[in-house]
Amino acid sequence: MNVGDPPRRWSAGLWGVAVPSDTPPPWQGTNAYLIGGQGVGWLVDPGGAGDAADAAIDALLTAAGLRTLKGVLLTHTHHDHLAGVPGVLRRHGPVDVLLHRVGLRRLPERLAGRLPPGARARPLSPGRRLVAGPVVLEAIDTPGHASDHLAFWLPDDRTLVAGDLVAGRGSSWVGLPDGDVADYLDAVARAAALDPVLVAPAHGPPRTDGRRVLDEARAHRLEREREVWAALAAGPATLEALRAAVYPGIDPRAHDLAERSLLAHLRKLMHEARVMHLGGDERGPFARAPGA
Repeated sequence: MNVGDPPRRWSAGLWGVAVPSDTPPPWQGTNAYLIGGQGVGWLVDPGGAGDAADAAIDALLTAAGLRTLKGVLLTHTHHDHLAGVPGVLRRHGPVDVLLHRVGLRRLPERLAGRLPPGARARPLSPGRRLVAGPVVLEAIDTPGHASDHLAFWLPDDRTLVAGDLVAGRGSSWVGLPDGDVADYLDAVARAAALDPVLVAPAHGPPRTDGRRVLDEARAHRLEREREVWAALAAGPATLEALRAAVYPGIDPRAHDLAERSLLAHLRKLMHEARVMHLGGDERGPFARAPGA
């Protein structure tokens, strides 16, 4: 999906539209989804604020024939997934906002008290099932990109609303301080075990080769780990040297994102006793552990 495209129905219980949002490149927007049927639905990740974003979200609800909004679901609490929540609640609420318990603790700071009167934020436990008309959805625990990340599984449609677990093109970012590579690999493997037909990500087009995109995401993350490991073959290396080896020619504006992703991989390798941290701060140097 691209910003400016009209809303589209992706499966029996899922509609989506790309909403302009303040999201990192290469994306220009965040996909908002409406899960439900027979005029009843849950809105997932209204991540943009402003007139254009409001118009896109309202067009989504109209296209889906929504009469009753049951609530807002958040895959996680990054700004480009929740910025539109206050506007949605003012125009279509008050309704509850459901999210991971970890994210619930972060929400007051990230929305800065902008929930309108009558709206509540409530925890959504992994494994809980919700309904909207004839559609059933289940919250799936998928940490890694963020510790408060959920995905939503529509078993009848075999559809996974994936948030930032994967991207429609390229890869999802995993980096410190909140990202965890080991958790991410586990989450992607568990999502793949559902054998989804459709995977609907927060950025880029939904994929109809659902199992394949999840397998690709896991393979990409493991390949990045192999690149970090190979870069340490010649001896200790600083974070800057690792970035130059693993991300040669990267735009300087992306140095911080690249380094925080490398640190997440290094933390996993250190937990596995395969890498040592030899420096006095996070910039290293780092080295392969003896015998690893």
